Amino acid sequence: MSESVGPTTREALECTRVEEIAHRRGYHERLERVAELERLDAAVETGDRGTDRLVQELWRVSPAEAKRLVREARDLCPRASLLGEELPPRLPCTARVAASGEIGPAHIAIIRATMPRLDRVGHLPPSRWAEAEQTLAARATELGPRGLQAVADQLLAHLDPDGEEPPEEGLGRDDELLIVRRRDGAVVFRGRLSDPADGEAFVEVIDGLAEPCGPDDERELAVRRADGLKDLVADARGPRGVVADALGDGVGDPADTATEDTETAEGGAADAAGDGVGDGDGDEPQAALIPAPRRPANAERSPGRGERGGVARPGRALVTITMDHRWLCAALGAGGGYGTLDSGARVAPGTARRWACDAEVVPMVLGTRSEPLDVGRAARTAPDALRRALELRDGGCAFPGCTRRPRRCHAHHVHHWIEGGDTALDNMVLLCRYHHQLVHRGRWTVAIRDGTPWFTPPDVIDPDRRPRPGGRPRVPL
Repeated sequence: MSESVGPTTREALECTRVEEIAHRRGYHERLERVAELERLDAAVETGDRGTDRLVQELWRVSPAEAKRLVREARDLCPRASLLGEELPPRLPCTARVAASGEIGPAHIAIIRATMPRLDRVGHLPPSRWAEAEQTLAARATELGPRGLQAVADQLLAHLDPDGEEPPEEGLGRDDELLIVRRRDGAVVFRGRLSDPADGEAFVEVIDGLAEPCGPDDERELAVRRADGLKDLVADARGPRGVVADALGDGVGDPADTATEDTETAEGGAADAAGDGVGDGDGDEPQAALIPAPRRPANAERSPGRGERGGVARPGRALVTITMDHRWLCAALGAGGGYGTLDSGARVAPGTARRWACDAEVVPMVLGTRSEPLDVGRAARTAPDALRRALELRDGGCAFPGCTRRPRRCHAHHVHHWIEGGDTALDNMVLLCRYHHQLVHRGRWTVAIRDGTPWFTPPDVIDPDRRPRPGGRPRVPL
């Protein structure tokens, strides 16, 4: 608990917090000095080519930093019109929290990089542009740069869902795997997968094989990934591996084995959807069930990997694609939106359809509030359906600013199960190993409010103990 922090440490923490706020305020005051030079046309009187060149010589900074300071000053400080009238800053909400010392240069850089992209959205009214800037400024006071970047990405996807859609034609043509064998026998390789779905499947497989073997496993992540790749190659060379199949030594075609069960699963999913989705005549989407993955009932798992780390047989990819229920009812028509992978990467509808032909797809269907159905069960550990719902809601470790992927997270009970807490969506949150331990120590507390995890820091971090939103970024616009 925070009471265990001694007075000397508490005083040092408070001094550090106050000094950082003062430093950030000083940064904004620095921008105000640059803006004043602009208003006075000081560069004209000194004979410099522009304010950025004057700042470069005055403060002995690099040309790139001088240009950045001038541009930030134009966005965050009052301006002068052609008639000499004072105008508010171009980013007024960001300017206000920057002047108070609540955000730093990294936050400012993310907001300034996001707003010009919204300028290029032709159908966006000025009021929505202003709301977007207000949202980013408010979230910047609660999150670190990583968390704010995730919010900015979600905001862009929300306001311009078709603007960043990748082209389907030619996707994968620049894929490559370069292998160099050195004289000492070592193999060095590098590659590229341009299709986000291919990249998602690759990362999921490698990271699944790279899980630590136990608490005593001290290997670095890069080493575990290399060992996982070697395991994958060994498995491919086995009697039922893809290499044996390619040489004609396989025991059968995995696709043929899965056909009948896959069709049955698809039919069952359709029946379930018929019970929960409705006929689609209404304007608002209805709640829908989250179907089970289309995995053959007799699929084998490689031994020794654990429940979540096992490798399913036959070896088709398992991909979770999240789509809005309205786009699902529209049959993924042209311009009808996009799918989202677990990593947050966006895929075109055509890519989702293509992968559905050759992957074990878990279709996460959203309800009226873009939230998954509560699929909780009366058990201590989260079953697969509840785990998928948690991964959809939180997107990985839900702690603010953490970027750990869902596979590396634990399902934590907010109200502990041993104390009567339910194993349900509104009582669980995904946390990585580090933040799971941090929450269990009692310094941070977590609560689920309206489907969003909120984390409250101890008073030594924030004397006001203001809750911070966590989980997958959501845009309230």
